[in-house]
Amino acid sequence: MLEDLLLAASEAMNNAVEHAQRPSRPEVSLRVQVGGGLIRISVRDFGTWRDRRPAMDRGRGALLMNAYGDVRLLSTAEGTTVTIERRLA
Repeated sequence: MLEDLLLAASEAMNNAVEHAQRPSRPEVSLRVQVGGGLIRISVRDFGTWRDRRPAMDRGRGALLMNAYGDVRLLSTAEGTTVTIERRLA
């Protein structure tokens, strides 16, 4: 299970680095919380995401993240946060 979450978190970090444009802060943050029988990983960037061009349909990041946990995406003018949650066994 830990390896699955590591892969999902890595994919979220890669997406934040690759897709965030014109960031207000040149950084990506990672937060891990464990409690109440859940593990929650949050990855945040501080830019806006560029639109995906059809010819660039090469990524499988969303599929990987969703395969290993419940994924939520929150996009605002200040950046994007991807949250991956999974119940601990």
